[in-house]
Amino acid sequence: MKKVSRPAFNKKIGPSGYIILCVALVVAAIIATYLITIGGFESKEAFNNAKKYMEIESVIENNFVGDVSETDIRNGAAGAMVRALGDKWSYYMTADEYEAYKLSASNEYAGIGVTIQVDADGRFKITSVQDGTPAAAAGLEAGQYLVSVDGQDISGMALSDVSTLIRSKLNTDFKIGVEDKKGNESTVKIECTTIYKTAVSNKLINGNIGYIRIANFEAGSSADAISAIESLLSVGATRFVFDVRDNPGGLLSELMSLLDYILPEGDIFVSIDRNGNETVTSSDKICLKYNMCVLVNENTYSAAEFFAAALQEYEWASVVGMQTSGKSRSQITVELSDGSAVHISTNKYLTPNRVDLADAGGVTPDYVISNEVKVKPPKDDDNENKQDEGENENTGEDGENNEDEEPAITDPQLEKAIEVLG
Repeated sequence: MKKVSRPAFNKKIGPSGYIILCVALVVAAIIATYLITIGGFESKEAFNNAKKYMEIESVIENNFVGDVSETDIRNGAAGAMVRALGDKWSYYMTADEYEAYKLSASNEYAGIGVTIQVDADGRFKITSVQDGTPAAAAGLEAGQYLVSVDGQDISGMALSDVSTLIRSKLNTDFKIGVEDKKGNESTVKIECTTIYKTAVSNKLINGNIGYIRIANFEAGSSADAISAIESLLSVGATRFVFDVRDNPGGLLSELMSLLDYILPEGDIFVSIDRNGNETVTSSDKICLKYNMCVLVNENTYSAAEFFAAALQEYEWASVVGMQTSGKSRSQITVELSDGSAVHISTNKYLTPNRVDLADAGGVTPDYVISNEVKVKPPKDDDNENKQDEGENENTGEDGENNEDEEPAITDPQLEKAIEVLG
């Protein structure tokens, strides 16, 4: 009978494994002893948990059949520890992720100044180019496809990996390969740099309505929003629409600054720490007294939904759109010794009327309107084909339509806000 080799499910650790395990346990013991001395461990159970981690790491290193990345294991363990809290707003960041987070919190990012989306064929399409960026200076245009980065073919890569590859070229010049709508490829020299994102945009609509879009409440957003308000007032705005749809929130200081500018005297924010201590923030008498609406949807989070709730409770604005997410905790970010960080919930916050938005299920709009956006094509349905064929006399060299007429976009929520403002 042929002997069949079976896996040793109860495989014992060999001599070399014991050496590694002993070293690991000695290190764990030294760390644990020190922490116990300074009061870092409150029980023997904590020491045993540290020893258990070292044992698991040793088992993996000495028995796992695949390649082992110690960095991935330790980052995974750190992430699992925070996830075990059961709080979706708390999370662990690696050193690289934390660096990107810090830029994002400053409304900055490392890149070339383009927005890229993956199309149905898995290709990386440039959907927009930000003015004043290296991409704009290099002549990149929306509609082109990114095909290579510094000579590396990016087909089949994940979008996040492409972004990481570009960010890795920070403060250097390199070449990217692009393909135009006709399939012609070219190489462009470009620089990856730190780019400031504009969180606030505005325009005057319907003659005297100031429309202000706030993309987030990160650094500088409050000053930009106040500047937008004052700019619109100077050109005749007498009513306002604040659009915080798809706004993920941001810094509490930015939220407080904007609420203080808009709202009359009174409480605007209540924070409660883990010990039940309450801190109340109030606004002064100076306020912005005009008819207002706030647009929200299910992706309006944190500071953004609190902004809507505060204006609604003061009866300072009507809220239009869909129920918001319902977040009522604030977080701090603690940097660790290796440059990684933990983003952790430390306080619960309440609206001016002492409402917990998580318990309330978010902000309920005064006018619940579906957020479906409809696009009406131009009158000439053959226009797009004519552009591709180069037959339209209004088509430029790059194949873009130069006519003033654009597809009409209808936004039911914005239309309702305009109706409410009268």
